Amino acid sequence: MTTSSLAGTRLYGIDSARGLALIGMMAVHILPSRDADESTSLAYLLASGRASALFAVVAGIGLALANGRQNPPHGTALRAARVGVLARVPILALIGLILGELDSGVAIILVNYALLFLLSTIGLGWSIRRLLWVAAIWVVVVPVASHFARTVLPETTFLQPNFTALLQPITLLRELLLTGYYPVIPWLGYIWTGLAVGRLDLTSSKVARRLALAGGALAIVSPVVSNLLVGNRLGDLPIQFFGVTPTDSVLYLAVATPHSATPLDLLHTIGTSLFVVGGALLIVRVLGWLAAVGAMTLSLYTIHVLALATRAGIEERPRLLVVHVLVAFVAGWIWAQFVGRGPLEQLLARTSARARAVASAAIPIADRLPP
Repeated sequence: MTTSSLAGTRLYGIDSARGLALIGMMAVHILPSRDADESTSLAYLLASGRASALFAVVAGIGLALANGRQNPPHGTALRAARVGVLARVPILALIGLILGELDSGVAIILVNYALLFLLSTIGLGWSIRRLLWVAAIWVVVVPVASHFARTVLPETTFLQPNFTALLQPITLLRELLLTGYYPVIPWLGYIWTGLAVGRLDLTSSKVARRLALAGGALAIVSPVVSNLLVGNRLGDLPIQFFGVTPTDSVLYLAVATPHSATPLDLLHTIGTSLFVVGGALLIVRVLGWLAAVGAMTLSLYTIHVLALATRAGIEERPRLLVVHVLVAFVAGWIWAQFVGRGPLEQLLARTSARARAVASAAIPIADRLPP
């Protein structure tokens, strides 16, 4: 694949990274967390916490690519871009609420994802420098603030976002933002990072190498620092938390355990995400077969959850994972060859485009003229 083709409408390396995130999430959803000898399974060692983080970072990259790429929008273009992103929010939330009603065994991420999109509009017009500064401060300060805020908040109930949960709006909002599986406020660090990366020249192999090297270094250093700070002072930590850590000791802020949303967990998973994105951009010729999956992750994620809700094949989990992955590849390839974007992706894209058009038409002509 040539550089010129990479510079086209879609960056296949980014699609490949998104496809890898989906496969990682499938593995965590289907395979057990522990092997027969009670050791942590390979799927959890590789993908727990990292696949969902990659999904969020790539979401930020996608927002940047769809809204100016290396040139952040400003003025009327920024207002139209924000309207286009906001138009996606109710659709993502609705799909998430519907999937949340199913007994799939999956902690549905889409309502959280919708809120991340909503809040991302704040930074759509920011420069790379500002995004990087905000991301760096965010992943350090916000988890600390969250830790102390949660000492006075009710304990999480792990309320699944669905239509029934809408009857408990305060509890639902609290768990979506701070105390649930995917706490949106700390997770905004992934979005700011992704937006910054999406503003880079991602067709440059030098940029891709730097992303991979910086991400790899961050991914390695973070757990080492955590181990030095924590050691065995907290006893045997679980193989993962469920969104947040306990608040009975400030030492929990130094763990890097998956799904803990601590500074070192966020830094580690940002590092692994940047490593995957940089690597995917560098070896896109090898990973190109993942691009079709990554181009329709929302549709395939929805199919994956619907299939899990049927409980079909759940007794043979390794075989079931193979089936889900094969279906994703075959469906993604066929759809890409004969249709293009996935059905839900088309819905989001068309809704966003129409919202942008309406917003642009509503802006006075004088405001749309260059200064």
